[in-house]
Amino acid sequence: MQVTASLSIAKEICALQNAEPEHSPMTATEFEARVVAWARQEPGLEALVLAGSRATGHETDGWSDWDFQLISTNPERYRGTAWLSRVAPCWCANAERTPRGVLKVSAVFVDGWEADFVPLVAWQMKLVYLAMRHPARAAWMPSRLVRGIQETQGFMLGSGYRLLVGSPDWMERFAALSVHWPASELTADEFARHTAAFWPKAVWVFKKIARPEPRSAMHWLHLLVVQHVYVFLAEEARLAGRTPRPEARKAEQWLDVRRLDQTDIETGTHQCGMARALLTEITLFEEVSTSVATSRGFAVPDYSAVASWLRVELAKLVF
Repeated sequence: MQVTASLSIAKEICALQNAEPEHSPMTATEFEARVVAWARQEPGLEALVLAGSRATGHETDGWSDWDFQLISTNPERYRGTAWLSRVAPCWCANAERTPRGVLKVSAVFVDGWEADFVPLVAWQMKLVYLAMRHPARAAWMPSRLVRGIQETQGFMLGSGYRLLVGSPDWMERFAALSVHWPASELTADEFARHTAAFWPKAVWVFKKIARPEPRSAMHWLHLLVVQHVYVFLAEEARLAGRTPRPEARKAEQWLDVRRLDQTDIETGTHQCGMARALLTEITLFEEVSTSVATSRGFAVPDYSAVASWLRVELAKLVF
């Protein structure tokens, strides 16, 4: 028995001696340094810009991600995800178009560090910052350029930024960010499109609740909120002098107390709860769309008939 025990202990000691050393977790500072070192070696990469809380150090915690702009003469180099392995070991990644129409490459690296990379065309960004210095000439600029200026200012100033790699010329270009431009605002056509789209989709959600198809109803209810309700919530906040963020980011900071309460909606698979949630969203949508329309002078089409019908039918499910 003693011989067997001794052999077992010897095997364990041998295994420990031959084992690979434990992985030492990469710190946030080390991860950022790896991105910078990678960027310095990239051909055609004129500037690496970090935006958001990681750039300013404000409200940063262990869950904060990195938002990078890759300003390059060859942005096609970053269209896929294979290149991410040159930065650090990558667990998973995805490349897709944002609602603004730009490509965003999202990745989760070893130890769970998450980063978004937005490849941008160098000459286009130089044009944006050059035109940004001349708001008086906005009427002569293509609407796409004006929107690009407004979105760039909103992103860079709203979240803060830091130039990690690039010549001093880029800091001189960034000085144009201090030139006042009116924020991008909702157009009358966009207002009409969102109000027209909300009601047919609300009826669709109701039918999913009534059948019942609760999981499909949850799916469509969330889309209804994201695609239409938050568009108006963001515009209302902008009109009130606050700075909304896309995708409801930091919404707790730019929604007022009343809207925070109204957007605190619980959903589940119970028919009654789903009906209550949709009723709440209908009331919120009516209020915020009317608020925006009043402030902007938009005409509000009459959707009272479908709204009344929905309320009657949903009330039958609330018990």
